[in-house]
Amino acid sequence: MYMLKRSIVWSGLLLCFSTSAYSQGITIEQAIREVCANSDSAKMMRQTVKKSEETVRQGWSHALPIVSATATAAESRGSLFGSMGSGSSSSSSSQTDVGSIDNASAQQIKRQALVTGAAPWTLSDSVAELYNILNNLGSEFSQPLTSTIYNASLNVTQPIYTFGKIGTAVKIAHEYDASTRNNYKREVQTLQLAAFDAFSNAVVVQKMQAIAEHAVARKKEVNAFQERNYQLGSGSRQQILAVKADVAQQNATAIIAGQNAYSARMNLNSFMGRSLTDATPLDTATIPAALIGTPLPPVDEAIETALADRKDLKALRFISEANKNGAKIYRANYLPSIAALGSIGYSKFATNSTLINIPWTGSWTVGIGAQWTLFDGFFNSSKAAQYLSDAEKFDILYNQVSKAIEIEIRSAMAECSAADSNYAASEESFKSAQESYDLTNSDFRQGSGKFADLLLADETLQQAELGLTNAQYRRLRSRAALLIAMGRDIVTIHQEEP
Repeated sequence: MYMLKRSIVWSGLLLCFSTSAYSQGITIEQAIREVCANSDSAKMMRQTVKKSEETVRQGWSHALPIVSATATAAESRGSLFGSMGSGSSSSSSSQTDVGSIDNASAQQIKRQALVTGAAPWTLSDSVAELYNILNNLGSEFSQPLTSTIYNASLNVTQPIYTFGKIGTAVKIAHEYDASTRNNYKREVQTLQLAAFDAFSNAVVVQKMQAIAEHAVARKKEVNAFQERNYQLGSGSRQQILAVKADVAQQNATAIIAGQNAYSARMNLNSFMGRSLTDATPLDTATIPAALIGTPLPPVDEAIETALADRKDLKALRFISEANKNGAKIYRANYLPSIAALGSIGYSKFATNSTLINIPWTGSWTVGIGAQWTLFDGFFNSSKAAQYLSDAEKFDILYNQVSKAIEIEIRSAMAECSAADSNYAASEESFKSAQESYDLTNSDFRQGSGKFADLLLADETLQQAELGLTNAQYRRLRSRAALLIAMGRDIVTIHQEEP
């Protein structure tokens, strides 16, 4: 009777797909949410979306003005007339001409001084002083000079009209961003299924450990029963030793199952972004509503839903349009671009001479410029053809993926039906194996059964327990795979639309 009650309780727990029910623990939904939020895969995908957002800003940059500033401070040394190759002869001839002119001028000034009564020596000295200044200036120009040049300017270029190139570039950026976001959403859905698999794998492996431990308990109970009978004078020593050997072997199996359960739990913790040693129990009694109680849709309806909602199909459409618009930009490069130009600047030229210095001087420029590529060796036309070819490939890939989706949906629907049938058969098999073990164990205790029959019944019960657990997992997993194939979420995770 005790064994029958225990089997009824154990069967009820199995139907809840759990090794034990916890009021507080990690549910499947919580595991999926944590994986989608904290896993390394999710973080990398979010960085991809972040990069895509920046491409949109980059597209808008072509419509905004370009502002640049320059500043220069340089020092040089050299003769101002260093580039003149006349030599000393032309210099001497110039001095002779100037001297002769000065002598004639001096005589004229003396004659004027006699008429006006001015002191002739004063005018002569002035001419001599002027002559000395000219000579010094010529000498200073011919000597090496140290000069410092300062220059600062602010330049602005604003596109005015580009024949649609800027608008198309912005549109392409938005299409790439939309494609990236749809791919991200599809990856999140795939990640949900992977999280479900990791969670279920941890549960199944823990269940295998529990089955092995329960088998050890049963075998120890048989061993204790045999020991008591032997002490009372019934049974044989050989049978007791065989039972002890069977218990030891089952203990080894339980230890291996425990190691596997520990590794599976660490993998799940890592996937969820938790500490590897986190020991929060897994609450498998709580199943997402999308996986239970929802009738299967007709196959044609499921296919139509998938073709309308699958994010990877939408991503292919966006990327195809982006390539087609890229071809438009390259073709538009043969049209002119018009922009407004403006600049303002200040400059200064300073030397070690007292005669050659230019103070800070301002300047400005305002105008309109145009650039027109007349011939580029067919570069832009070939690039446009390449983009159109890529767009055609994405259209072909779209049709190919659509066919693959239909195959995936039909296979998922068939898997759901097979999983339902398998679960019903496994449930019946478990009940039969449990009842068979109880009867065999009862006969063995009464002395009418064989030990070999009891071992076989125990092994059959273990396999039936594990089979029921796998059948429950397969049933839930088939529903989860169908939802993902249809482009739906196992757990609703709110995201911004691209």
